[in-house]
Amino acid sequence: MASLKELVHTGALGMGLFALAPMIGPGTSAAYAQSPRYENPRYENPRYAGSPRYDDARQVVGRTQVDLERAASFLRGNKKEQDRLRNAQKHLSDVDRHMAKGKFNKGTLNSAIGDIQNVLDHNVLQSQDRDMLMRDVRELRAIRSERG
Repeated sequence: MASLKELVHTGALGMGLFALAPMIGPGTSAAYAQSPRYENPRYENPRYAGSPRYDDARQVVGRTQVDLERAASFLRGNKKEQDRLRNAQKHLSDVDRHMAKGKFNKGTLNSAIGDIQNVLDHNVLQSQDRDMLMRDVRELRAIRSERG
């Protein structure tokens, strides 16, 4: 993981703002580089770290989001299909947001599962995408039965 100093330097160069680098100052970047918060990639602020008990569930949600993105790339402009995918992605994002805060919201998960099932039932999908989304729905249902 890149240090803040590297990110600032790379970002400044990448955006053509190298002239701003002296404003940051050597003392500032050194302070960040020496801080345990930035040296240790495992540093987590408890307020934003999420709950480790939901790590596996969040991985399933993340993989499902990627699978929906892949399925969306196959679309050819059908508004209803786009709306179904957008609804599923929004509800999955809501599920992840709750889990990141250490909370489990069964209603939001139910909505996400229903939306993905709606995509499976009504959207034109490649067989590979359909298989992946069916697996995702099974895993999300298993999470729902384990947690709620």
